[in-house]
Amino acid sequence: MKRSVLTAAVLACSLALSGVAHAKKLKIGVVNMRRAISETEEGKAAEKKLRRLKKRLEATLNRKLKEFYAEEQKLRKAWSILKDAEKRKRARASQAKFQGLQKEYMQAERQLMRRKTRVMMSITKKLTKVIQRIAKASDYDYIFTNAAVLWAPRHVDVTNEVIRAYNKSK
Repeated sequence: MKRSVLTAAVLACSLALSGVAHAKKLKIGVVNMRRAISETEEGKAAEKKLRRLKKRLEATLNRKLKEFYAEEQKLRKAWSILKDAEKRKRARASQAKFQGLQKEYMQAERQLMRRKTRVMMSITKKLTKVIQRIAKASDYDYIFTNAAVLWAPRHVDVTNEVIRAYNKSK
């Protein structure tokens, strides 16, 4: 991010100092990509789908965890009457089952992250094309993401225009 900010600053300074900047006033826009992604119709639908998947995965894991704790409770009740060898055997089995649940949880998290990343990248690609069309049609010299800009006046924010154009292109 620092690199992006530095690049944008160097670019802006070099243009400001060049003769080109004096000949023509630059038209610059800023877009909030995170907001654009989450507020497009496709982004909202994807977020809804991801939430449903997360709930489904959580429900499955919670059910398995509940079963695990029920088995643990039974084991604790029977613990005093078990022989040492049986205690060790059941303790190892219980530990292995718990580790399996932890592994499942981590896999579910990775699955959600991969899915979210894939969706975000897809929407970002499409948004980039929409932004390029807007830049050409409205004669923008530059459109930056707000992540690369420390401050910009409100009138250069083109996020709403990008969202509208994206939704219309579907």
